[in-house]
Amino acid sequence: MFQRTKTELAESVFLSPLCECFQFEPGEYIFTRDHFRKCMGIVVSGEVRAIKQAKDGTFILLNTFFSSGIFGVAGLFVNSQEYVSDIQVVRRSKVLFLPEELLRSLFRREPMTAENYISYLATRIQFLNKRIDIFTGGTAEQRLAGYLLSICPACYPYECNIPVTYQDLSKVLNIGRASLYRAFDSLERFGIITREGRVVTILDLEVLRGII
Repeated sequence: MFQRTKTELAESVFLSPLCECFQFEPGEYIFTRDHFRKCMGIVVSGEVRAIKQAKDGTFILLNTFFSSGIFGVAGLFVNSQEYVSDIQVVRRSKVLFLPEELLRSLFRREPMTAENYISYLATRIQFLNKRIDIFTGGTAEQRLAGYLLSICPACYPYECNIPVTYQDLSKVLNIGRASLYRAFDSLERFGIITREGRVVTILDLEVLRGII
């Protein structure tokens, strides 16, 4: 958001009394569908995830946020009293909150930050559409590859901790458990991933991207 702006601008925002930082413990919910703050949340440390609860009690994993990850933008600049998902803490996390009031002031003060914000939102739309593609089409291998890429850390080692059981993952990807296991076996057989329990290490990121 502060690309092509002066460093002093970012410093003034993060030093503002409106900018707050809180620590959360594993299992805590930062936002829920009916209880949230009109703030942009920036993960300083730890790990949080965005999930959607289904009527049968299961959930769909929408995204995982590590250090520098951003959530909360879907609740900003709209009149809705309901947030789009639940934000749950996976590992002890510190989160910085930039309230809507502070962002409005920032955009008026420096229009370039508003342009950067719009660019970020456009990127999010593309990401979410790719997630829809994962859940609604393609082979079991393609759906699994897309899912692993969506939770893969941004830097090496590319080690993914699957936050749900394989049974739940098969529901998330809308494929049978047998198909899910065959997809895992296929990716392992070709040396694309290794797996130990629910920890999956991506050995060849480019090939995995090529699958989808």
